Amino acid sequence: MKKNDPASDLWRAVTDVQVSPARLTTNLAAYAEILKEIQKLRELDLTDTHPAIIFEPTAAYREMN
Repeated sequence: MKKNDPASDLWRAVTDVQVSPARLTTNLAAYAEILKEIQKLRELDLTDTHPAIIFEPTAAYREMN
């Protein structure tokens, strides 16, 4: 990657971590497969699927009978 590469600039802006361009290229290549799997998960239609866990923060404050 070039020194003023947009991907490199974005990486620094988001993570505030300074890495060499060679290391950034290596890291992005290493995580490319994970990104593909995340994209597959984001495409799933879960409209009719009920969540396994429902977060209910007020449950602890309800009166127990």
